[in-house]
Amino acid sequence: MAIRRFVVSIALLLAFVAPGTRHADAATSNPRTACAGRTLRAVASRTHGKVNACIATLHRFILETTYYQNASRLGGTALAAFPEARIRYGLAPRIEAYIDYPSEIAKSGNRGTGVYFMTGAGVGGKVGLGEFHGAYFSLSGEEHPPLSALANTAIVPDSLYNLYGNWSPKRSWLLGASIGSYSYTQSNNALAHVVTPTAAFSISHDLNARYGITAEIATQSVAAFGGSDQTSGTLAIQRVINPRLIFSFELGTAFNASAGSKPHYLGFGFTFR
Repeated sequence: MAIRRFVVSIALLLAFVAPGTRHADAATSNPRTACAGRTLRAVASRTHGKVNACIATLHRFILETTYYQNASRLGGTALAAFPEARIRYGLAPRIEAYIDYPSEIAKSGNRGTGVYFMTGAGVGGKVGLGEFHGAYFSLSGEEHPPLSALANTAIVPDSLYNLYGNWSPKRSWLLGASIGSYSYTQSNNALAHVVTPTAAFSISHDLNARYGITAEIATQSVAAFGGSDQTSGTLAIQRVINPRLIFSFELGTAFNASAGSKPHYLGFGFTFR
Protein backbone atom coordinates (compact mmCIF):
# COMPACT_ATOMS: atom_id res chain seq x y z
CA MET A 1 0.00 0.00 0.00
CA ALA A 2 2.79 2.41 0.86
CA ILE A 3 4.43 1.83 -2.53
CA ARG A 4 1.13 2.39 -4.32
CA ARG A 5 0.49 5.65 -2.44
CA PHE A 6 3.97 6.85 -3.35
CA VAL A 7 3.54 6.02 -7.04
CA VAL A 8 0.08 7.62 -7.17
CA SER A 9 1.35 10.82 -5.51
CA ILE A 10 4.20 11.09 -8.03
CA ALA A 11 1.81 10.53 -10.94
CA LEU A 12 -0.51 13.27 -9.68
CA LEU A 13 2.41 15.66 -9.22
CA LEU A 14 3.70 15.09 -12.74
CA ALA A 15 0.17 15.36 -14.18
CA PHE A 16 0.06 19.02 -13.12
CA VAL A 17 3.24 19.85 -14.99
CA ALA A 18 2.29 21.83 -18.08
CA PRO A 19 3.66 20.18 -21.21
CA GLY A 20 5.57 22.32 -23.62
CA THR A 21 6.91 24.73 -20.98
CA ARG A 22 9.29 27.11 -22.67
CA HIS A 23 12.90 26.86 -21.57
CA ALA A 24 15.30 29.78 -21.47
CA ASP A 25 18.33 27.54 -21.91
CA ALA A 26 17.73 24.89 -24.55
CA ALA A 27 21.18 23.37 -24.17
CA THR A 28 20.57 22.85 -20.48
CA SER A 29 16.94 21.75 -20.31
CA ASN A 30 16.31 20.15 -23.70
CA PRO A 31 19.30 17.94 -24.55
CA ARG A 32 19.31 15.98 -27.82
CA THR A 33 20.30 12.85 -25.88
CA ALA A 34 20.53 11.91 -22.22
CA CYS A 35 24.04 13.34 -21.77
CA ALA A 36 24.28 15.85 -24.63
CA GLY A 37 26.21 19.01 -23.97
CA ARG A 38 27.70 17.75 -20.69
CA THR A 39 26.04 20.65 -18.86
CA LEU A 40 26.09 20.48 -15.09
CA ARG A 41 22.37 19.70 -15.09
CA ALA A 42 22.94 16.74 -17.41
CA VAL A 43 25.84 15.15 -15.53
CA ALA A 44 24.83 15.99 -11.93
CA SER A 45 23.26 13.36 -9.69
CA ARG A 46 19.56 14.16 -9.18
CA THR A 47 19.27 12.42 -5.79
CA HIS A 48 21.38 11.07 -2.95
CA GLY A 49 21.33 7.72 -4.77
CA LYS A 50 23.38 9.08 -7.70
CA VAL A 51 21.56 7.15 -10.45
CA ASN A 52 23.21 8.90 -13.41
CA ALA A 53 25.06 7.34 -16.32
CA CYS A 54 26.64 10.58 -17.56
CA ILE A 55 30.40 11.18 -17.27
CA ALA A 56 32.03 14.29 -15.82
CA THR A 57 33.27 16.74 -18.45
CA LEU A 58 36.86 16.21 -19.57
CA HIS A 59 39.37 17.83 -17.17
CA ARG A 60 36.62 19.36 -15.04
CA PHE A 61 35.84 18.78 -11.37
CA ILE A 62 32.33 18.29 -9.98
CA LEU A 63 31.60 18.45 -6.26
CA GLU A 64 28.38 16.83 -5.00
CA THR A 65 27.46 17.11 -1.33
CA THR A 66 24.43 16.12 0.77
CA TYR A 67 23.33 16.46 4.37
CA TYR A 68 20.69 13.98 5.50
CA GLN A 69 18.78 13.44 8.70
CA ASN A 70 16.23 10.85 9.83
CA ALA A 71 12.84 12.50 10.06
CA SER A 72 10.73 9.87 11.85
CA ARG A 73 9.34 9.99 15.38
CA LEU A 74 8.96 6.20 15.40
CA GLY A 75 11.55 3.52 14.75
CA GLY A 76 15.13 2.89 15.83
CA THR A 77 17.95 5.30 16.55
CA ALA A 78 18.20 8.58 14.67
CA LEU A 79 20.94 8.99 12.09
CA ALA A 80 22.50 12.01 10.41
CA ALA A 81 25.46 12.39 8.07
CA PHE A 82 27.52 15.21 6.56
CA PRO A 83 28.99 16.12 4.08
CA GLU A 84 28.34 12.95 2.02
CA ALA A 85 30.58 14.56 -0.59
CA ARG A 86 31.67 13.07 -3.90
CA ILE A 87 34.45 14.73 -5.94
CA ARG A 88 34.28 13.73 -9.61
CA TYR A 89 36.87 14.42 -12.32
CA GLY A 90 36.79 13.80 -16.06
CA LEU A 91 39.97 11.87 -16.90
CA ALA A 92 39.03 11.20 -20.54
CA PRO A 93 35.98 11.75 -22.77
CA ARG A 94 34.41 8.52 -21.46
CA ILE A 95 36.22 8.04 -18.13
CA GLU A 96 35.71 9.74 -14.78
CA ALA A 97 37.36 9.13 -11.42
CA TYR A 98 35.76 10.04 -8.12
CA ILE A 99 36.41 10.10 -4.40
CA ASP A 100 33.74 9.89 -1.72
CA TYR A 101 35.00 12.11 1.05
CA PRO A 102 34.68 10.73 4.63
CA SER A 103 31.42 11.74 6.32
CA GLU A 104 30.65 12.32 9.97
CA ILE A 105 27.90 10.01 11.18
CA ALA A 106 25.84 10.99 14.22
CA LYS A 107 23.84 8.15 15.75
CA SER A 108 21.57 8.97 18.69
CA GLY A 109 21.49 6.95 21.89
CA ASN A 110 19.55 6.83 25.15
CA ARG A 111 19.00 10.04 27.16
CA GLY A 112 20.74 12.26 24.66
CA THR A 113 23.94 10.24 24.40
CA GLY A 114 25.25 9.51 20.94
CA VAL A 115 27.87 7.84 18.83
CA TYR A 116 29.91 9.90 16.38
CA PHE A 117 32.29 8.42 13.85
CA MET A 118 33.67 8.99 10.37
CA THR A 119 33.08 6.75 7.37
CA GLY A 120 36.06 5.66 5.31
CA ALA A 121 36.87 7.37 2.05
CA GLY A 122 35.66 5.69 -1.13
CA VAL A 123 37.59 5.61 -4.40
CA GLY A 124 35.96 4.71 -7.68
CA GLY A 125 35.64 5.25 -11.39
CA LYS A 126 32.99 5.31 -14.11
CA VAL A 127 33.44 4.33 -17.75
CA GLY A 128 31.01 5.42 -20.45
CA LEU A 129 29.95 2.51 -22.65
CA GLY A 130 28.35 4.70 -25.29
CA GLU A 131 24.92 5.46 -26.69
CA PHE A 132 22.33 2.99 -27.98
CA HIS A 133 19.03 4.21 -29.45
CA GLY A 134 19.18 7.48 -27.52
CA ALA A 135 20.13 5.86 -24.20
CA TYR A 136 23.56 6.32 -22.65
CA PHE A 137 25.19 3.56 -20.58
CA SER A 138 28.09 3.49 -18.16
CA LEU A 139 29.72 1.11 -15.70
CA SER A 140 31.11 2.11 -12.31
CA GLY A 141 33.07 0.45 -9.53
CA GLU A 142 34.00 1.73 -6.08
CA GLU A 143 35.79 0.49 -2.99
CA HIS A 144 34.54 1.52 0.46
CA PRO A 145 31.46 3.58 -0.51
CA PRO A 146 29.83 5.76 2.18
CA LEU A 147 26.79 4.72 4.18
CA SER A 148 23.48 5.27 2.46
CA ALA A 149 20.72 7.47 3.83
CA LEU A 150 18.78 4.53 5.25
CA ALA A 151 21.70 2.30 6.27
CA ASN A 152 22.10 0.62 9.62
CA THR A 153 25.46 1.61 11.16
CA ALA A 154 26.26 -2.06 11.91
CA ILE A 155 27.05 -2.34 8.18
CA VAL A 156 30.58 -1.50 7.05
CA PRO A 157 30.61 -0.94 3.25
CA ASP A 158 33.27 -2.67 1.16
CA SER A 159 32.55 -2.23 -2.55
CA LEU A 160 29.84 -1.20 -4.98
CA TYR A 161 29.49 -1.96 -8.70
CA ASN A 162 26.76 -0.64 -10.99
CA LEU A 163 25.61 -0.58 -14.57
CA TYR A 164 23.79 2.71 -15.32
CA GLY A 165 21.50 3.79 -18.11
CA ASN A 166 20.03 7.22 -18.94
CA TRP A 167 17.38 7.80 -21.57
CA SER A 168 15.67 11.01 -22.60
CA PRO A 169 12.46 9.95 -24.40
CA LYS A 170 11.15 13.48 -25.02
CA ARG A 171 11.74 17.14 -24.28
CA SER A 172 12.87 17.82 -20.68
CA TRP A 173 12.26 14.24 -19.45
CA LEU A 174 14.97 11.87 -18.25
CA LEU A 175 14.75 8.22 -17.21
CA GLY A 176 17.55 6.65 -15.20
CA ALA A 177 18.17 3.08 -14.08
CA SER A 178 20.90 1.06 -12.41
CA ILE A 179 21.56 -2.54 -11.42
CA GLY A 180 24.52 -3.69 -9.40
CA SER A 181 25.95 -5.40 -6.37
CA TYR A 182 26.72 -4.02 -2.92
CA SER A 183 29.33 -5.75 -0.75
CA TYR A 184 29.57 -5.08 2.97
CA THR A 185 30.61 -6.49 6.33
CA GLN A 186 28.21 -6.83 9.26
CA SER A 187 30.33 -5.67 12.19
CA ASN A 188 27.98 -7.08 14.85
CA ASN A 189 27.77 -10.52 13.29
CA ALA A 190 31.35 -11.80 13.66
CA LEU A 191 32.38 -9.72 10.62
CA ALA A 192 30.15 -11.67 8.24
CA HIS A 193 30.69 -10.68 4.60
CA VAL A 194 27.55 -10.13 2.50
CA VAL A 195 27.04 -9.41 -1.20
CA THR A 196 23.58 -8.18 -2.15
CA PRO A 197 22.08 -7.15 -5.52
CA THR A 198 20.74 -3.62 -5.90
CA ALA A 199 18.49 -1.86 -8.39
CA ALA A 200 17.12 1.65 -8.84
CA PHE A 201 14.89 3.55 -11.25
CA SER A 202 14.35 7.29 -11.51
CA ILE A 203 12.27 9.69 -13.58
CA SER A 204 13.17 13.39 -13.84
CA HIS A 205 11.39 16.33 -15.39
CA ASP A 206 12.84 19.81 -15.90
CA LEU A 207 9.97 22.17 -15.17
CA ASN A 208 11.82 25.12 -16.67
CA ALA A 209 15.36 26.45 -16.98
CA ARG A 210 15.70 26.68 -13.18
CA TYR A 211 13.63 23.94 -11.52
CA GLY A 212 13.41 20.19 -11.90
CA ILE A 213 11.89 17.28 -9.99
CA THR A 214 12.98 13.65 -9.65
CA ALA A 215 11.22 10.56 -8.30
CA GLU A 216 13.30 7.49 -7.53
CA ILE A 217 12.64 3.95 -6.31
CA ALA A 218 15.55 1.78 -5.14
CA THR A 219 15.85 -1.68 -3.62
CA GLN A 220 18.48 -4.02 -2.23
CA SER A 221 18.01 -7.57 -0.97
CA VAL A 222 19.57 -7.02 2.47
CA ALA A 223 19.75 -3.53 4.00
CA ALA A 224 20.64 -4.05 7.67
CA PHE A 225 21.82 -6.62 10.17
CA GLY A 226 18.97 -9.04 10.90
CA GLY A 227 16.83 -7.45 8.18
CA SER A 228 15.53 -8.54 4.83
CA ASP A 229 15.10 -6.77 1.50
CA GLN A 230 14.30 -3.07 1.61
CA THR A 231 12.67 -0.79 -0.94
CA SER A 232 12.79 2.98 -0.63
CA GLY A 233 11.40 5.97 -2.50
CA THR A 234 12.78 9.48 -2.91
CA LEU A 235 11.26 12.71 -4.19
CA ALA A 236 13.75 15.48 -4.98
CA ILE A 237 13.63 19.07 -6.21
CA GLN A 238 16.56 20.70 -8.02
CA ARG A 239 17.15 24.44 -8.32
CA VAL A 240 19.73 25.72 -10.81
CA ILE A 241 21.39 28.72 -9.14
CA ASN A 242 23.69 29.35 -12.11
CA PRO A 243 25.38 27.17 -14.77
CA ARG A 244 27.96 26.06 -12.18
CA LEU A 245 25.79 25.56 -9.08
CA ILE A 246 22.68 23.47 -8.36
CA PHE A 247 20.83 23.19 -5.03
CA SER A 248 18.77 20.09 -4.25
CA PHE A 249 16.27 19.10 -1.58
CA GLU A 250 14.85 15.60 -1.11
CA LEU A 251 12.49 13.55 1.02
CA GLY A 252 12.81 9.79 1.26
CA THR A 253 11.10 6.85 2.92
CA ALA A 254 11.66 3.12 3.30
CA PHE A 255 8.48 1.21 2.48
CA ASN A 256 9.63 -1.71 4.63
CA ALA A 257 12.29 -0.35 6.99
CA SER A 258 14.80 -3.03 7.97
CA ALA A 259 15.71 -3.96 11.54
CA GLY A 260 13.36 -1.39 13.06
CA SER A 261 15.25 1.58 11.61
CA LYS A 262 13.56 4.95 11.14
CA PRO A 263 11.85 4.88 7.73
CA HIS A 264 11.85 8.57 6.73
CA TYR A 265 14.64 11.03 6.00
CA LEU A 266 15.23 14.44 4.50
CA GLY A 267 18.32 15.77 2.79
CA PHE A 268 19.69 18.79 0.99
CA GLY A 269 22.91 19.69 -0.72
CA PHE A 270 24.76 21.36 -3.58
CA THR A 271 26.40 20.34 -6.82
CA PHE A 272 29.21 22.64 -7.95
CA ARG A 273 31.51 22.72 -10.97
